[in-house]
Amino acid sequence: MCFSAEADFVSGVVVGGVGVATLREAKGRSELPLALLPLAFAIHQVTEGFVWLSLEGKVSQEAGDAALYSYLFYAWALLPLFAPFAIYLVESSVWRRRCMAALMVIGAGVGAYLLEALLTNDVSARIVGHTIDYRGVGDSGDLVTVLYVLATCGTFLLSSQRHIRWFGVANVLAVVIIAREQSEGLTSLWCIWGAIVSVLIYFQLREWRRQEAQDDSGEPRAASVGAV
Repeated sequence: MCFSAEADFVSGVVVGGVGVATLREAKGRSELPLALLPLAFAIHQVTEGFVWLSLEGKVSQEAGDAALYSYLFYAWALLPLFAPFAIYLVESSVWRRRCMAALMVIGAGVGAYLLEALLTNDVSARIVGHTIDYRGVGDSGDLVTVLYVLATCGTFLLSSQRHIRWFGVANVLAVVIIAREQSEGLTSLWCIWGAIVSVLIYFQLREWRRQEAQDDSGEPRAASVGAV
């Protein structure tokens, strides 16, 4: 099946439902940014659906441009800082938080660079096979991609929680496979994959609530899943 506007809309609705459920599981301000990620990914996919429609001539150029810049603002400028920040807030290990803080700095730098590119370069999108090729980063694309993956996926890999780590593993594998098979569609394909695997965040929050319920009931429980 080829990816399309319909595929983005369907994935956005499905992941959006998970995103709403994830928000309901969040407890306290420290968990809110993490709980927002699935819903943010869902909205992101719906936005790309309108990019598809614009490239197919089914919506106005103005609507297409608004969707394009909104999509790339989240993918390029916001996510490399927001994702590490969300994981940093829920991490209890001191040494892991220090490493995450360093990745947050890298993410902030990558986001700032890509935001400047978004505002000053000729940003474009075109359909390539079954995906969308986004252009506008410039000559430093390969280095920026490495730093981007380091900041976003690296923070998840550092987490002491199992489902959060698996989110990072799944995304690193996706980046490697996509970059080898179809590098032109890296942004588009990696983001839709990120949306799909963001359901792991829901399971992590559910695990935390289950552990709290056991504590409140006085029942003995095992150590935190994935904690080291």
